[in-house]
Amino acid sequence: MGALLSRGRIVVLGDRYTVNAFGLIGVDGIIVEKAEDAEKHLKTLSKSGDVALILVTKDIADLVQDTIEKISMTLRIPVISIIPSRWSDVKPIDAASLLKKALGVG
Repeated sequence: MGALLSRGRIVVLGDRYTVNAFGLIGVDGIIVEKAEDAEKHLKTLSKSGDVALILVTKDIADLVQDTIEKISMTLRIPVISIIPSRWSDVKPIDAASLLKKALGVG
């Protein structure tokens, strides 16, 4: 991850709460509420050349999944990662089950 971040900055796209929370640790953010705005910002950030990682809240990512896939398939950088927001319905990860599957015993 260190090599990736040496290539540019991190930007988070999401709701006001998430953007403000990441802002407290120095991450740039853009508050988006509509799919059109999210698509516009994703395209602009991916072409800017100074962004290495775009974090998108799950709620927003669900609205623009096609755009995220197109950018991810055509560009190596920026990396787009989906993160939960405060209101996301995220299921807990069953690490033991994943490990068993990876080892071929589950």
